[in-house]
Amino acid sequence: MSIWIRRLIICALGLLAGVLAWPAMDLFIVHQALFPSFLVFSLASGAVFGLIFGLVFGTGEGIIAGSNRRIVRGGLLGAALGVVGGIVGFLAGQGVLFALGERMLRSEQAVRTVGFPLARATGWAVLGLFIGATEGVRAWSGRKTAVGVLGGLIGGLAGGAAIEYGQVLWPQLPIVQLPGLVLFGVLVGLFYALVEQQLSLGVLRLLNGRYKSKEFVLNQRRVLIGGNDSSDIILGGYRGVADRHARIRLKDGELFIEPVDAEKPVYVNDDRVTSRMLKYEDVVKIGTAKLFFRHE
Repeated sequence: MSIWIRRLIICALGLLAGVLAWPAMDLFIVHQALFPSFLVFSLASGAVFGLIFGLVFGTGEGIIAGSNRRIVRGGLLGAALGVVGGIVGFLAGQGVLFALGERMLRSEQAVRTVGFPLARATGWAVLGLFIGATEGVRAWSGRKTAVGVLGGLIGGLAGGAAIEYGQVLWPQLPIVQLPGLVLFGVLVGLFYALVEQQLSLGVLRLLNGRYKSKEFVLNQRRVLIGGNDSSDIILGGYRGVADRHARIRLKDGELFIEPVDAEKPVYVNDDRVTSRMLKYEDVVKIGTAKLFFRHE
């Protein structure tokens, strides 16, 4: 699986999440009168949208890695963070609306065309932030979390603006929410991928075996390589690969690879290593798996 396919999967999940969220949005709008207050309505709708987007996005890394356990864990964690993000997003939007205040919003039209859309777009941005952070939180990686936070924040703000200003420009068009939600999901995925590319430390590409040409983005300070799905890079199906075989760590801006212990050999360019800085076009051999290192 190439980096481009990886990015397409992430964007496709965003599209799917937008499609799934649309009937939920329509249902909430139709039954808004059933809620005891606008506050309850907004918090509930934010939580549900967050749950849907977080659940779908959270499965992404598991799908890419081919790990059912990671799909389930990522989906559940994404759903939980999405619910929190939806609620916090609404409160953040209300804070923006309050901050704008009467000095900037001096008419009903200004509130309708500037205040509400800007405040709600801020709420969507916060939701995007929480969704983007899911995989980093799951992996306990500060760097990966930062990538997701930045990508999710930018994509969420752009997508949220599309949702809210679409409704301002075409208020009578009942289906206008659908392209807005789809665009929100796609933009969160797209900006996540773009930020990941810019902050990537490098890429490992499999040269042989059943997963030949599959690529792994290195965007954590520590990356565990092994044969089971507790590893960051999973080399299941390759002979001689231990469950926890090697690790890559970031030190002084450079990547170093080393075995987890001396009995699990790691080779770089056919030389057995105890610790070796990775350089462009190095070939790493772990068990029968061969990986080519390059900068993104």
